[in-house]
Amino acid sequence: MHIPACFRVRRPAALVALLVLLWAVPAVFAQQLKPIQLPKPQVTAGMPLMQALAQRQTSRAFLDKPLPLQTLSNLLWAAFGVNRPREVKAGLGRTAPSAMNKQEVELEVVLAEGVYVYEAEKNVLRPLLAGDVRGKISPAAAAHAAVTVVYVAGVKDDFAQVDTGFIGQNVYLFAASEGLNAWFYAFHGPDQSAALKLPAERKALYAQSVGYPPR
Repeated sequence: MHIPACFRVRRPAALVALLVLLWAVPAVFAQQLKPIQLPKPQVTAGMPLMQALAQRQTSRAFLDKPLPLQTLSNLLWAAFGVNRPREVKAGLGRTAPSAMNKQEVELEVVLAEGVYVYEAEKNVLRPLLAGDVRGKISPAAAAHAAVTVVYVAGVKDDFAQVDTGFIGQNVYLFAASEGLNAWFYAFHGPDQSAALKLPAERKALYAQSVGYPPR
């Protein structure tokens, strides 16, 4: 069968154009969302530490109701926000420690309208992906939580597991202080990672859902 020369030339070009379009789709979706400038965290709010420890627990039931921006800002600051200049080296200190002070655990914040990255220094949520993916990345019981924080790190980061534990405990204590339910769980499976469109060099370690108790 003879294939016309014009078809042989145009077919690779069309394939390249299609691949470029598919590569650009996530960026287009992210552009549909705008960055969220979070209000300044209220660092004097909440209950005393010992009371929060007494109230800390895992709760796997959530009301599908968004958190106010102020509460979301307070939660993320408590998790892994900036609380001081570093004294020994240049840079910023955080509310949770990290091995060798690498600070490489990234908080991807999953809300009903889309997925964001928490930029602690600017206290901003930077958009990554538009659309509600909560049901694709979380167990059914957490699919309607107000916010799910996915802890992401480099695939070769040997200390990220420990660092994530520190951050997760901060979130638990904040939730207890605010009367919110919280659930920390393993994040695994190709479908969950695909829903977040993570690059090959990054992996999601755990997720933590937070929200109002059901009525």
